[in-house]
Amino acid sequence: MTNHYETLGLKATASQEDIEDAYQKLSKKFHPDNNDGDEYLSDLFRNIKEAYEILSDENKKKEYDNRKHIKKTEPVGEKPKSEAPEILLFKSDKETFIEGDTIELKWETQNADKVFIKPFGELKANGSKIFKLKNFNKPELKIRLDAFNSISDKKISRTVILKNEVAEVDFSEFEEEDQVEEYRTEENEQLQIEREPIYSNSFTGTAAVENDNAMVAKSEESFFSTSGRLRRSSYLGRAILLGIPAGISAVIIQETYDDTAIGLSAMVMILCSILIFIQFIKRLHDINLSGWFSLINFIPYIGALFGLIVLFIDSSRGSNKYGSDPKNRI
Repeated sequence: MTNHYETLGLKATASQEDIEDAYQKLSKKFHPDNNDGDEYLSDLFRNIKEAYEILSDENKKKEYDNRKHIKKTEPVGEKPKSEAPEILLFKSDKETFIEGDTIELKWETQNADKVFIKPFGELKANGSKIFKLKNFNKPELKIRLDAFNSISDKKISRTVILKNEVAEVDFSEFEEEDQVEEYRTEENEQLQIEREPIYSNSFTGTAAVENDNAMVAKSEESFFSTSGRLRRSSYLGRAILLGIPAGISAVIIQETYDDTAIGLSAMVMILCSILIFIQFIKRLHDINLSGWFSLINFIPYIGALFGLIVLFIDSSRGSNKYGSDPKNRI
């Protein structure tokens, strides 16, 4: 049976003043008008009101005390006492998991009228739950239990952390290394050929073509020729190298009135521009585009954007019709 003293959060020796104060405090907190008509809180308010009506009347209180309705232990099924909630048990049957595992949670609480387990929502005060993991690739799984006691307005929480044995890793952000060390072991130990890097950032370079028996050097790219392919780093280095004298010449043309200096500077600018244009054609070859696409550079604005795009596109893998891969990839 309901213990009216515990409903009001009082001891059996409480005075009428204590009873009045407890009722005023609880009625404000749990009145249905202040709790959006919550059914549980409405029932709790009715119990509070009933307890107050009996204990505030001396005759009813005396009769209630004489009938010994107060018991030391709370019967099963009664509302929780006005005490702090406790979590007696909250554990998982596993400490680690992989995707697809079935996991069982068990929990026991005391003096709790509401129990929430994230991410499952509100559950019974005591119980267990079995669930299966799907599409979970984080390094750990956190499950939290919150136990509430509405009368004492107290809360307690506990968290179970499970470790993921297999975490998904995304390698898409890692770029392939430009230079790869390769070693070749021939069946005949007496025939060993050391492969040299086939690309160069210098003005001239060579590429190597491998057959079954040996490495045959083949000249493909020259600083002053449009044949061959030019990787990004080489193209950028040459463009900067040629851009410096071109920029100096432009400054001289604007700042001087000497016809000879202007003429020489103009020649330097023209020569540097032609050489940069040649390097750009080989950069197009490297991404498997015809040199005719270089004419796009003469279109205002669009040409500048096209030049930036070509600068950042990676070399096409393997040999193409313009030459072998400057990164020595197959």
